[in-house]
Amino acid sequence: MTKEWRWTINLPPMATPRPQFRRTEKGQTITYYHQAYVAYLDAIQEQLKKDEALNDTFFEILNTPLGVKAEILFFVQAPKSQKRLNKLTRTTAPDIDNLLKAVLDGIFKGLDIKDSRIALVSMGKFQEMDNPRTEVLFRGISDE
Repeated sequence: MTKEWRWTINLPPMATPRPQFRRTEKGQTITYYHQAYVAYLDAIQEQLKKDEALNDTFFEILNTPLGVKAEILFFVQAPKSQKRLNKLTRTTAPDIDNLLKAVLDGIFKGLDIKDSRIALVSMGKFQEMDNPRTEVLFRGISDE
């Protein structure tokens, strides 16, 4: 039986924005992200700690020799002007790859193990009226 790690991020999904740049008085370039994105990553970390989600199962799966398969479902807030969902899938911004990067950055922030352990990814982006969130499932890849 393949072990799995499931966790729901109870925050509206946020895409990784383009980094910002500024020059110091000494001519050095500093790269940074806007505070809203940094706060999103911090909120993911706070929820991980509160839920005690970075448990033995998480680390066991991340250390699977062949890597990890990630299945991630993004439930993005539908526009407030919509009274009901006309379609389930979301085909407008934010881009799904930027949503993925933000979630992985949030989960792996400050860990010794890196998100490079993820070798396969399947994702979905859906509209949600009342409960925007991200559902994450990690499974170790087996050679069996």
